[in-house]
Formats: sequence, C-alpha cells, structure tokens
Amino acid sequence: MRIVLPPSETKTTGGRDESHLEWDQLALPELTSVRQAIAEDLVALSLDPEPAKKALGLGAKGDDWVVANRELLMSPVMPAIHRYTGVLFDALDIAGLDAEASESASDSLWLFSALFGPLRAVDPIPRYRLSFDSKLPGANIKSRWQPHAEQIWADDFTIDLRSEGYRALAPLPEGTGVFIRVVKDFDQAAAVGHANKGAKGRLVRDLVTSKATIGSADELIDWARSHGWRMADAPGAPGEVLLALS
Repeated sequence: MRIVLPPSETKTTGGRDESHLEWDQLALPELTSVRQAIAEDLVALSLDPEPAKKALGLGAKGDDWVVANRELLMSPVMPAIHRYTGVLFDALDIAGLDAEASESASDSLWLFSALFGPLRAVDPIPRYRLSFDSKLPGANIKSRWQPHAEQIWADDFTIDLRSEGYRALAPLPEGTGVFIRVVKDFDQAAAVGHANKGAKGRLVRDLVTSKATIGSADELIDWARSHGWRMADAPGAPGEVLLALS
C-alpha cells in the first residue's frame, strides 16, 4: 500500500549538516534524468530574480525562494516528510507518532513534487520552490511527468490524496489505486476548500496508526467506516472515492 500526499508551498529551512542533494537516494532512480532536467531549468531560471519570481508565481518578497532554487544542488537536505509544512502536515504530526506508527509511515507514505516527482517520506531533499503550475523554460512540468505515470504507479495499490493540480502531473492509471476527493457532503459533493488539508492529514494519521493494509477501494471504504470516516464510491467516477466531512 502506498499513500501519496501533495507537497506544500511552505517548507522547513535547514537540513543535515554537510549534506546535499544526492539523486541516487531518491525513489525510482530511473527517473533521475527527468528530475535533473527540471532542476537544471529551475536553477537557470533562478539566476535572474525578477523573471523567476513571475514564472514561479512569487510576490515582491519572493527573493528568498529564488536564492533557495539557485542553491538547490548544494543546500542541506532533510527527509521530505519533514521538509514540507502546513495544515496537512500539522494534522498528520509525523513527529508525534510512536515507533510502530513511524515505521508504518516510512514504509507507506509518499509525496509527489513538481520538481522531484514521486518521493518516499524518507527521501532527503533540499528546500526549493516549484509548483505544478510554475512556468519553466522549455517543456511544461505536466509534459515531463505524465509519460512516466505507468512506471511511477506500478506494483503497489495507491491511495492518492494529492490536489487536482498535482494529480494531473501523473494520474493513476486505471486499476492501480484510488483518488480521494474530499467533499462537504455526499449529496452535493461540493468541494470543501482549505478544510480538506486538515482532513487529509488526520485520515493519513489514522491509516498509519491503525496499521491498515489496503488493496482496493472497497477495502478502503470498509476501513474508513470502521474508523469513523464517511467514505463512499464517487458516482460516475471510476477510481475515485468521496470523503465527506459533514
């Protein structure tokens, strides 16, 4: 079982002393050339602050991110699950898990980054800024990751908790997993907005602390209902389930 989280725009500073990005330490090393090409374009873009801030969707105070991108290859690294911050990661509270749940999280949690693509929770990465909709020189980010979707999502059943933008970079091929759409209620199936992040974090925490082993959408729905979550198949959307918060 693989649980995939979206990254966040906010990221913890710092990292392990005297460490730096090592491509062969990341999941699926066969994707190294894709990652390196994106990184090369991001570093080159960040040599000129003003165009970089515009392409990355940054405001006037975005210079710090531009510097982080420029120094990407030499910056200290830390596990991806600790690098990303925000509402989802606060609700997950990875640091507050006991030893058994931490091991479960290390085994099952993944993230999907615009820069690095698929990452295990423990993969060491530097601080950077690149979103799914950022404008890099050359080919767009979606066109770089989509051709590798079959390769990325092979083998394990995947529970996909990414946002729509990150999901589109490399969608789950049919039969490889299930995408969770957080809604206010099953009847209207209206999107929840910002509250979905906290719900996703709490859901993932319950999955890893309960030592769940999920191999199908039906198993996920059964598990969710037995743990106090409201979940059901998404009508007319194979490969999706709805998680209702009210």
